[in-house]
Amino acid sequence: LLYTIKFELMATVSFTRLICDKSRFLSTFFNKSQRTFSSVIPRNGPANLHCCSRFVQTHSSEKGEDTKFDILEASLKHVKNHGWSETSLKLAIDELNISEACLSMFKNGGADIFLHYNQSLTDELDDMMAQQQDDRQPDVDPPPISHFLKDAIKTRLELQLPFYDHWPEGISLCLSPSVAPQATKQFVHLIDDIWFYAGDKSVDINWYTRRAAVAAVYGLTELFMLQDDSPNYVDTWDFLERRIQDIENIGENKLELEKQFNYTNDIVKAAFIIARNMLSMNK
Repeated sequence: LLYTIKFELMATVSFTRLICDKSRFLSTFFNKSQRTFSSVIPRNGPANLHCCSRFVQTHSSEKGEDTKFDILEASLKHVKNHGWSETSLKLAIDELNISEACLSMFKNGGADIFLHYNQSLTDELDDMMAQQQDDRQPDVDPPPISHFLKDAIKTRLELQLPFYDHWPEGISLCLSPSVAPQATKQFVHLIDDIWFYAGDKSVDINWYTRRAAVAAVYGLTELFMLQDDSPNYVDTWDFLERRIQDIENIGENKLELEKQFNYTNDIVKAAFIIARNMLSMNK
C-alpha cells in the first residue's frame, strides 16, 4: 500500500512536470523551426495529421518477408516457456522445417518477436477503433475525448495480458540501442493512432503537446500495471482514470502547476529507478 501511494504521488507530480517541460520545449521548437521530428513522428508532422502505424513499416510480399513473418508468428507459442529469446526463434524454425540459417534475418534476436507482437496489438487496436468509428450512427455524438482516450489505452494494455508475465522482459529488450529506435517509433505511432481516432484535428503546437500528454499517461499506466496485483487490475484502471483527469487539469492550470512542482526532477529520476528495479526483478 505504501509503495502504491508513493508511486501515485510520483506519477502525479512527475507527469505534471513532464508535460509542462514538454510543452515549453515544443513551443520554442515550433516557433523557431519548420522541421519535424521525422525520426519519431509521421513524416509530415501536424500538416499530415495521421499516418496509421500499420503503414509506417513496409510489408513486402517477397518470400523472405513471408518466411520471417511465419517464424515470428510461430515463435509466440514458445514465449511463455522461453521468453522473447533466440531459443523461441529456433524452436519455431524447427517446427516450420526450414533452415536454421534463417536466424540471420533477426538482427535483434528475440527482441524481434516482441516488436512483431507489439505491432500486431497496435494493428488490432486500430481495427477496433476504426470499426467503432464505422458503427457510430451519424446522429449520435462521439464519446467525450477523455472517455475515448481512457478506453483506448485500457484496451491496448488488456491486449498485452496473454504475455503479461513476460512483458517486463520485452520492455527491457527495448532499452537496447539497436532496438530502441524501432520500439520508440512503434510507441509514437500508437499514440498518434489513438489521437487520430479520438478526432484530433489540431494543426498547431497542440498536435505535439496532446501526444506528449497521452504518451506520458500510457507509459505511467503500463509501469503501474506491471506491479499491480489487484483483482482484474482494478487499481490500474483507477490509476489510468486519474491520469486522464490530470490531462484535463493541466490544460486548465498549467502555469500554476508548473510553479508548484519545480522540485520534481528528483522524483522523475526515482520513477526511472523504480522501473529499472522492477524490470530486474522480473528477469
